[in-house]
Order: sequence, then C-alpha cells, then structure tokens
Amino acid sequence: MPAPQIIAVVGFGLLGALLLGALFLVPRIRARGARIAALAAGIVLLLGAVAGAAGAVAVGTAQQASPLRAVEQRAESGVGGESGTLPADFVDARELEPRIEVELRYAGTRNFTGRVVDGYETDDRAILQRDAAVALAEVQRDLAAEGLGLRVYDAYRPTRAVRFFMDWARTDDDSTREEYYPDFEKPQLFELGYIAERSKHSLGGTVDLTLLDLASGEVLDMGGPFDFFGERSHYDAAGLTAEQSGNRTRLRDAMIARGFEPYELEWWHFSYPLGDDARPFDAPVR
Repeated sequence: MPAPQIIAVVGFGLLGALLLGALFLVPRIRARGARIAALAAGIVLLLGAVAGAAGAVAVGTAQQASPLRAVEQRAESGVGGESGTLPADFVDARELEPRIEVELRYAGTRNFTGRVVDGYETDDRAILQRDAAVALAEVQRDLAAEGLGLRVYDAYRPTRAVRFFMDWARTDDDSTREEYYPDFEKPQLFELGYIAERSKHSLGGTVDLTLLDLASGEVLDMGGPFDFFGERSHYDAAGLTAEQSGNRTRLRDAMIARGFEPYELEWWHFSYPLGDDARPFDAPVR
C-alpha cells in the first residue's frame, strides 16, 4: 500500500478509536445526544479506515494480476536483461518460412548510428519468440499469394544494443543527421521518444520490416526509409502518393491479420502480444 494511503487509514482509525474511547473516559459527555453523535462519528471513521485498507489491497491485487501490466513492467525493468543464451522458444523466423528475407541493419553501418551496433554478430537471422515467428511466417505465406514478401530489418534486439543507442545519442557524432534526423537536434531524440532506455524488441516479439516484390527482389516504395526520425515515418504521414500509402496499408493489414499490433509513428514497426512471462534478454544475435 502506498505511504499516503497508509497514513490516511491509520489516521481515520485513530480518530475513530479516540472518539469511542471518549464516551467512557470523559465524564462530561453525559448528554444522550452528544454520546450518540460521538458514537456515530467514531463508527464512521473506523468503517472508513477499514474500507480504505480493503480498497488499497484490491487495487494492489488488480495491478499485480494484470497480464498486460506484468509485460509492461518487464519491458520497463531496465536495460540489463539476461545475458548468455536465448531460451529454446526463440527461433529464426526463416527456419519456418525461408522466403522471408533478412537484412539486419544494425549488424552493419547502414543505420542511424552509422556504426555496427553492439550485440549483432550476424545480419541474416530474424530471431523472435516462437509464437511471433510462427505468425510472421504466416504473414509471408499470405503475401506470397500476391507475389509479395517481407524483408526484416530488425527483430530480437539485445539490451546491450539499446545501451549502445543511448551512448551514441550522448556523443557529438552528427554524421548521420542529414539522412536520419535532419529536423532535430540530438537531445530532441530523447525528448520525442525516438530513442529510449528500453525496447520491446528485447522481449522477442517486435519486428521492423518492409515489403518486397518476390519476382524482382526489390523493396516497394513506402514513402520513407527505415529508421528515419520524423513525421515522414508516421503511418498516415502527409504528402504520400497513392502508391506509397497503399503499400503501407498492405503491409499493415497483412501484419494485423496475423495478430501483430502496429505502431503509428513508424510504418515498419510491429509487435506481437507476448505472455506475461516475457522478459528482456541480452544474448547477442548470432
């Protein structure tokens, strides 16, 4: 129970007890009306204390029992994560559907940091928790009927990579600004939430990706590049052509149909709902 609630409950209880005690300890309270009033006030205060305690316990229990809150707390628990190896239920989505293409941008220098990011030892594995990987494979099969495919830019992300982003954002290196964040100063990337201390990617259910033409292998025009910090990356950004808007909608609809949830500020970002035992990991992508 939070401290303010504890103080309020104890205070009400003490006041109620004092009023009831006064009926027997203070001789001057003789009038029948005064005794009844004191008795009623004492009972009300005691009942208020009991009700306050019960309400606080109920709220605390409800918060602890919420699976969604449990997942959020684990995602917010810190950037340390668990090192070593990933659990057995983390798999490479390409093992389930080989037509999924993978180009992990953080394993190379073609990303907003301009550097190879800590924790990425290979650029061709789309590691996800199994349920998310199965769902992604189903998305690929659905799209294949239209001659389309998926190219994954990021999937599971070690927490050490999140720390790398934080460290980079605190440096004076602005070499990638023109390409990735031309409208902002570096400190604004924190303020606007583009770079944060925690990432759902580290839980294994989030993926960044785009659409491609299976016949040519070329990615479709989505109206803006992956990892661009700005309004152009918003799903419903102004100024998109009909083709660009249609491609974003096609990707979004395909992902939603298999249970993924979109992120309105990044057209490429989707998360699959995980169980209440989801937690961040720090094992490298290899």
